[in-house]
Amino acid sequence: MRLREDLTASVNIKGVVDVDTVKGCTCGMKAYPDGGCYGLCYAANAWRRRGLDFTKSVCRYPRADGIKEIIKILKQHPAKWFRVGTMGDPCHFWELTASVCEWFCKYKVPVIVTKHWIPIQDKELKRLQKAKATVNTSVSALDTDEELSHRLEQHARMKAAGLNAVLRVVSAKFGDTELGRLRTKTQDRLYRFGGKVIDNPLRIPATDARVRSGEIIVKKVMDLNAEVYCSIAREGAFTGKCSECPDQCGVESEET
Repeated sequence: MRLREDLTASVNIKGVVDVDTVKGCTCGMKAYPDGGCYGLCYAANAWRRRGLDFTKSVCRYPRADGIKEIIKILKQHPAKWFRVGTMGDPCHFWELTASVCEWFCKYKVPVIVTKHWIPIQDKELKRLQKAKATVNTSVSALDTDEELSHRLEQHARMKAAGLNAVLRVVSAKFGDTELGRLRTKTQDRLYRFGGKVIDNPLRIPATDARVRSGEIIVKKVMDLNAEVYCSIAREGAFTGKCSECPDQCGVESEET
């Protein structure tokens, strides 16, 4: 099955307006060929079920009629923001990502979600700042030391450039094991990192080896209309529809 290469907008099951510049994640799948990041990448799993190859980052270019349709969807949606980085990492084509933010920032706030596999160039960083983009840097205590150091460094670049920079912590409740205690310390450091921090609980099956070993603790929670296993580090962490989420991907309210 071939992935469509035209830039589109769509509203997913959680109510997110997705304007992905890139579908797929070559860097992430190269680093973690067995299921993507943490072995649990929801996008990679969804792509595999559809018969698509998530190991190939496909850049999605706009057409004139496509841009009109995207603007129509943005205007109709009640949220004040749209997301770039739902089923792929926009870092694979920062130039196009910056262009999309510039085109549509007059309608909604662009929210970029990235792991910074490929660092952004300064010229694109300036373009994101002018478009008043919000950048969510995805991090986790499950990252390697090198990955975490790199991502925190890139997050600092976003802040220094004057962007609304958000640390998006893929969190988990770690058990009382040697590795679990170490990861808890790392996660606590991320929570205290400063600035805006979003808690994004890890969805992980009870059959996962890390759950069976006691490294990660899970429980059943309602996620939309289904019960799923999730690892909740902090009580009150949100798992429902985006319209009801207090974080709103870190986008500043009009009162701020």
